[in-house]
Amino acid sequence: MNAQKALTWVVALLLGACLFAHTVSLRLLLLALGIVLAGIVLARNREVRALPPIWIPFALWAAWAALSLAWSIEPERTVKEWRSEVFYAGATLWVCFVAAQAREAAKVFLPVVGLAAVAACAVALYSASTGWVNYQQGLHGGPGNHSSVLLMLMPCVLLIGWHAARRGSRSVMAVCAAITALFLASGYATLTRTLWLGFAVELIVFGGWLLLRTRRAVALRTGMVAIALLLGAGIVVLSIQADREAMGAAGQFDQDPRFTLWSEALQQVRERPLVGYGFGRGMLRQSLNEKFNAPLLWHTHNLFLETVVQLGILGLFLLLFLLGAIAREAWRFAHDADELRAACGIVLMVVMAGILVRNTTDVLLVRQNALLFWGLTGVLLAWGERSTHTLGARIG
Repeated sequence: MNAQKALTWVVALLLGACLFAHTVSLRLLLLALGIVLAGIVLARNREVRALPPIWIPFALWAAWAALSLAWSIEPERTVKEWRSEVFYAGATLWVCFVAAQAREAAKVFLPVVGLAAVAACAVALYSASTGWVNYQQGLHGGPGNHSSVLLMLMPCVLLIGWHAARRGSRSVMAVCAAITALFLASGYATLTRTLWLGFAVELIVFGGWLLLRTRRAVALRTGMVAIALLLGAGIVVLSIQADREAMGAAGQFDQDPRFTLWSEALQQVRERPLVGYGFGRGMLRQSLNEKFNAPLLWHTHNLFLETVVQLGILGLFLLLFLLGAIAREAWRFAHDADELRAACGIVLMVVMAGILVRNTTDVLLVRQNALLFWGLTGVLLAWGERSTHTLGARIG
């Protein structure tokens, strides 16, 4: 097995491991091996592009996060968090970008990650059947992590199913339909309201782009399905809210403690608006615990507000600049005449939309979720930059 093929398998296994909790050692081992193999691939093959197109915005954001060590209120925590959330994330983005340029990458990535997703959902549903306490501590990572995984993988499944339908591949369509149903069942078990709002936003973005690329009759049918699914998402949210209230896991919408939490966090931001308190989730956990005396309210539960707390307004600007760079590449791919290249752009845009919605009420773009997000970003950027005929042959 040559280095490029070995790298493809290592990265596929790395992405699969990111769907589960308690796999830190495995993820780090695979990532380290991937870094070595990616270096060998680049040294031997000059046709492989070395850096993803978003590397400059990522480097600027990473540099500002590292610089915050100079004023961090907890320097040791900043060093640890920077290593986990920036270095590992950047390395995953890089190795996935290099690996996905292999001609046979799709033949490895799709079945490996697909099987891992099915396994994660099966574990989640089994854990849910054993009680809420066991579910929160399951191998799937609990409701927060698992809902993030579903939001990142659902657009991939829908796009593959849509493309298979256009090619008349009924077997692939059936597999995608079954996985979609499994995702929805597993999603309901999370009892996460924002997950369904994320699904709704993903559906709007996904459907909107497809409407631009299909005939009017197809567009009409797609629009009717989208409306039905959006109404269904609203009903599911209300049902989940009732279940959470019955379990004592949530109160009324207007009594959500996050509103008060966000107000308190904004008060703290006013003291360090430009540079923040230092990189790392939960830098204000001591003061927030003293204020609310609630173990779950140890960070701001909003990605953008948490970024301002950590890195100030300048840090938020750099994060938005990075997200904008991803959106720019996705927009460019989505407007391409090549159908599969456009598909990569659409999926990338939908994944980013869904994960940002999920992180409006929590900060979950960390640990394995961050690795999965940046890994998928690297793969989609690579497939969008290169010819996608191999991917199309595999999907069809």
